[in-house]
Amino acid sequence: MPNPRAASDTPGDAAHRAEGVPQNERVTLNLTGKAVQALQRLQDMTGYNKTDCINRALIIAAEVERMSREPGAVYWRETPASDLMLVRFV
Repeated sequence: MPNPRAASDTPGDAAHRAEGVPQNERVTLNLTGKAVQALQRLQDMTGYNKTDCINRALIIAAEVERMSREPGAVYWRETPASDLMLVRFV
């Protein structure tokens, strides 16, 4: 009986397909100079590789976009002792 998993699947990929989560996709990405610098800073801060940094950034960007389109508010506190600041996404 053939294995239903593709050779490149990781153990969690079959479960994600069953849950309706899209499969992995390989893309080519052209970054601006500022984006290259931001990616390098993010790698330095987190220790993650480029792929993980980009994946995390896209997930966060999608969530920020969703929040900016729905009622509600997002607040940021720079330090534990500082006042809350309303964050507006434009």
